Amino acid sequence: MLFPKPSQIKKKQEAVKVFRDDREVCQDNKAGRDEYERRKRVMWERQGKECGLKISPQCLKKLPWEYATFEHSNGRGHGGGKRDDRIYDKKGNAMNMVCCPSCNLLKASRSLKAVLGEVNLGD
Repeated sequence: MLFPKPSQIKKKQEAVKVFRDDREVCQDNKAGRDEYERRKRVMWERQGKECGLKISPQCLKKLPWEYATFEHSNGRGHGGGKRDDRIYDKKGNAMNMVCCPSCNLLKASRSLKAVLGEVNLGD
């Protein structure tokens, strides 16, 4: 075979898809999963290895790496249609966080603003 068919040519897998509205979504391939984990670790270290939410009665507070989950501050909703995996916005402000599974489950896919309006953080 001199020339491979187009279906036989392996394309380089992109790790992150960037949308027109500047959202970034890590792709479902090895490169994307590796980038997702890298971003999760950056956020975990940025937060001093603590849960970013601390809203659940079962919250771990100090968060071991193996329990860290990626928390999308704006929610993911609509099948991920508004998902944004960035950890910093264009101005350098922190976005998203890691949290313990208990807090992540309590927040679900709602926005952080909606959840904090329902939870009294003084408790």
